[in-house]
Amino acid sequence: PKRTMDFLKSKYTLKNGTVAEPTTYLGAEVKKWRIEGSDDPTKIRWAMSSETYIKSAIADVETELAKIDKQLPSKASTPLKAGYRPELDQSPELDARRITYYQGLIGVLRWMCELGRIDILVDVAMMSRFLVIPREGQLQQLFHIFAYLKSHKRSTLVFDDTRPTFDAERFVQKDWSEFYP
Repeated sequence: PKRTMDFLKSKYTLKNGTVAEPTTYLGAEVKKWRIEGSDDPTKIRWAMSSETYIKSAIADVETELAKIDKQLPSKASTPLKAGYRPELDQSPELDARRITYYQGLIGVLRWMCELGRIDILVDVAMMSRFLVIPREGQLQQLFHIFAYLKSHKRSTLVFDDTRPTFDAERFVQKDWSEFYP
């Protein structure tokens, strides 16, 4: 990277003190990481966290809820309530203003997935199916996802370039040709 930046500096004028290792990228914190117990615990890997983005998003949602004397659920151990099936929700449809709000929340949650929050990916995808005419119960489930994130803020995605090793003898050979002609 230094060689690249030196080349750019030779062609363009860069502000003094602006060339440095990245600390943020598209809303995510970028940092160096060491993996304890790895083959080389001194090796530095890059890692990405969405903690700051999530804190800000949760604060925005809580501000909006406070305007209508509501708050996020206090307990959320999973992204969606256990047993919730959004396709079976028969609650009233949202009005135009709240549909737009629902769509905005889905956009924020999708960005969190892009920033490494893969723990909510399936739930956000399920709730994204209802962007056109979401229902009140589905909006409440988005709030449940935000409540889950509030209690599970700390998540870091580490980019480890170490080749995984596995024992090929542990895998049983099967003939799958009848399934894949």
